Amino acid sequence: MQENNNNNEDMEPEVSKETEINTDNTDASLDTTENNTENTDASLEDNDKIYYFDDEEDDFAIPAENTAEASEPYAETEEPADVLDDEKKAAKEKRAAVLKKLKIAAIAVLIVIVCAFIALYSYAISTISDDKVMKNVYIQGLDVGGLTYEETVAAINASYLFDEFQITLLSGEQTFSISAADIGLSALAEETAEKAMNYSKTGNFFTNGFTALKLLFENHVIIPVPKADTALLDEKLNEFGNIVMGERIQHYIELGDDGMVTIYSGQTGYNGDPTAARDAVVEALANEQFTDIQVTFTAAPPDEMTLEAFDALVYKDPINATYEINGNEVTVVPGDTGRYIDKEEAAVLLQNVYEGCEPVKIPFYVSQPDVTTQTLRDKLFADTLATYSTSFGGSTSNRSMNVARAASLINGTVVASGETFSFNDTVGHRTVENGFYTAKEYIDGKSVDGIGGGTCQVSSTLYSAVLYADMNIVERLNHMMTVGYIPLGQDATVADGGVDFKFKNTSDYPIKISATTSGSTITVSIIGTQWEPAREVKISHTTSMSGENTVVHSTRYVYSNGELISTDKLNTSTYMPHSTD
Repeated sequence: MQENNNNNEDMEPEVSKETEINTDNTDASLDTTENNTENTDASLEDNDKIYYFDDEEDDFAIPAENTAEASEPYAETEEPADVLDDEKKAAKEKRAAVLKKLKIAAIAVLIVIVCAFIALYSYAISTISDDKVMKNVYIQGLDVGGLTYEETVAAINASYLFDEFQITLLSGEQTFSISAADIGLSALAEETAEKAMNYSKTGNFFTNGFTALKLLFENHVIIPVPKADTALLDEKLNEFGNIVMGERIQHYIELGDDGMVTIYSGQTGYNGDPTAARDAVVEALANEQFTDIQVTFTAAPPDEMTLEAFDALVYKDPINATYEINGNEVTVVPGDTGRYIDKEEAAVLLQNVYEGCEPVKIPFYVSQPDVTTQTLRDKLFADTLATYSTSFGGSTSNRSMNVARAASLINGTVVASGETFSFNDTVGHRTVENGFYTAKEYIDGKSVDGIGGGTCQVSSTLYSAVLYADMNIVERLNHMMTVGYIPLGQDATVADGGVDFKFKNTSDYPIKISATTSGSTITVSIIGTQWEPAREVKISHTTSMSGENTVVHSTRYVYSNGELISTDKLNTSTYMPHSTD
């Protein structure tokens, strides 16, 4: 036995088979560690190993703590596999139950939402009316919801819907802003009302319903259908065109006191035609575009200075002196000289006119008017066309004063060419306040006292003067009975507020009535400008009887240079015999 013990001492310690296996595993582990050390440049001891186990719920490993429980592989944990499986199964069943409840709740909520939507949609559909605008529809700031078409039109017409609108135009890099008022922008009432009426009514059942539903929660604003004043729009466009393209300047002239016309060069610029820009603006406004409207303009050089154009710029007719009448005052308005060019001379010099040229000088010539200021002054009231006198000798004092008063009232009266003179309008009412007296006059064939008696002698004397002046007789009536101060057929009766004597100035110049009394004679003259050629007037009276009445046919003959140039049949005069009462 001792021998055996000795032998054992000489030998390596005996290890069990299991120990050998662990040794081998340790070696393998060490080998693995060595390999890992080569890859990660770190060494780990056995007690530093990390073990992993799968939780069967996630797709990644969960590192275990470096504890005694985790120091061995997962297969050697204390929990049995069947226990873990039961726990997992219970957890899955619990989650499935929760999901089922959630699904049921979601379906319930969805059903509630759908029912609510259907209810709202049905209500929205019910708000659509064919004869009224939808609620919450506005035209700009104008609430037209619930209005009929006619009410909407009236509301639009009563409002200015473009008050705050600014319109901006673009051309190249230039921007131009104009207000709606600048171009007279207004809403087309009927078209705008139709637009409001049709909102939410032009689609199918579903789209109309969705639009109506949307109106329950928010307003809808409609842009009015616009219409611009094209004349005002063109003015603004031309203003912008001049900014963009520059102002186009035509060749222009300057008249000198030295008898020369100087032509200055024009320059290229905006051609002044806003048609294309206007069309673009109108189209944009129709499409509810009010900002950044693109417009284009065209430039053009100045027009050629043609002979016809130059002549039109320079030529001027001479202006005759004229007169103005203010009451009985006549004022001479001076005339002016005219201008003209020598066209052959000008045609040659105009070849030097072009854009950018130096000023070109061309002569012009002066023409004189036919009637100068002095000529007219010399003609006005220079001639006595006719004069006629009658006697009122044997008249009472009052009648004589009435003749003088009526003569003074027509004296100095100016009658313009083509104007009609009225005796009653000029003399006025025959009243004491107007300076007349009581005297004998004819009324209803009888001689009676009346205020203004004797006035008819003035009108008759005037009538005779007018006949010999060859003026046109407009209104004249003879006395009911013959008068002794003037030939039969040359009298003209008048009555305050009744019968009148009128004549028209048919000459080319104003005439002036001169009526004066001297002693027992009244003289009336027609002063004016002599006829050219001069005229001579003769009056012929033919008398006949018609029962007890005397009938006078009168004719006026007008001669010039000894030749008869006109024959006028004057009014027939019929006189009754004087009453014996």
